[in-house]
Amino acid sequence: MKSQLLKNKNALVFGAKGSTGIKVAEALKENGANIYLSDINVDGIETSDLGEIRQLDTLDEDAVNQYFNWFKSENVSVDIVINLSTSNPADFNHGKPAMEVSLEQFMMPLYSTTASQFVTAKAAYPIMSKQKKGVIIFITSTLAKVGSPWSAALTASHASTEGLLKSLANEWGADGVRVIGVRSEAMPDSPTIDYTFTTMGKNMDMSRNEMQGFIEQNKTALKRLPSTKETANVVVLAASDLAGYMTGTILNHSGGHILE
Repeated sequence: MKSQLLKNKNALVFGAKGSTGIKVAEALKENGANIYLSDINVDGIETSDLGEIRQLDTLDEDAVNQYFNWFKSENVSVDIVINLSTSNPADFNHGKPAMEVSLEQFMMPLYSTTASQFVTAKAAYPIMSKQKKGVIIFITSTLAKVGSPWSAALTASHASTEGLLKSLANEWGADGVRVIGVRSEAMPDSPTIDYTFTTMGKNMDMSRNEMQGFIEQNKTALKRLPSTKETANVVVLAASDLAGYMTGTILNHSGGHILE
């Protein structure tokens, strides 16, 4: 029997065509939420097993505001917002030494991920504050805390995203708007991490699988890495009323890589 943990809640998932976006959308739907999906890599409206996916660039403020205005005009509540938009890691030389990353490349994830989170959170706030309820969820990674080598751009982006989260949570909490994060360890079933392990492994004369094994055995207390589905399940917890008194904090989904 499907869970009804998120029954009667409307969840907006941005970046819904990515590997994590798909699993998050599936988990939200499986737990009773009504899901509204969008992604930049869509031509108009695309039909998927999860429903319609609308084309939307989360860095286009006007388009994002128009999207949220539909919910306002139709009197549809916005209960959950999660933005999984990102850049192609190869485009900003992720996994390469910092000296091989240009300023333009360094700024890519700060723009496509962190700034994009700000755009969708800002658009969600007027509706959620009027409702006096709602949760905005950010996903970051252990890079935000450990300062891994060969990850300058993404480390800066994830750390700044966590800072943004805390600021918005403190500012919007009085209006009933929760802002919460999920800090995940690397998910090897995602294309980004597959690329990362391949690229970083070369820096250490390791194969892709050897690099994964090194991380599992030397960085995590549980000696394994999470799947995208496991991370999606933590998103469900963050979105649910079980976490209703949590805001401005990060759910530590690192398998013991981060101990705090």
